[in-house]
Amino acid sequence: MAGPLDFSFDHIHIYCSDLGATEKWFTEGLGAEVAGRPESRGVPSVRLKVGGANVYLRPAREDENLVAPGPESFGTNHFGVRVSNVDATVAELRQRGVFIEVEPWDFSAQSRIAFIKGPDGVRIELVQART
Repeated sequence: MAGPLDFSFDHIHIYCSDLGATEKWFTEGLGAEVAGRPESRGVPSVRLKVGGANVYLRPAREDENLVAPGPESFGTNHFGVRVSNVDATVAELRQRGVFIEVEPWDFSAQSRIAFIKGPDGVRIELVQART
């Protein structure tokens, strides 16, 4: 029987200034798959599969006043995805027109990382684990 703190990851939710452009960036740039187009309390949304994870995209609702990303602040900074070869992944993403924010570098003896940036300032870390 599962305990009250036995968590499993469910999804990431990204608010978009341009739903269509953000969907295109994830599908064409990162190879995400569209898994659904549910309605989200009055606005269209898109559910993507990225590395097996659910990523939900949606625009602002009429009663929301979302602001453009600004300077760094406390709170969520990025999310990370595991890749088998960060250098090869960055090369492929660059060919697809994805902005490489931080080139691959050795974070530690156990990992090599890079960062990409998408629409609305969404930052994604690419992590290559070393054994």
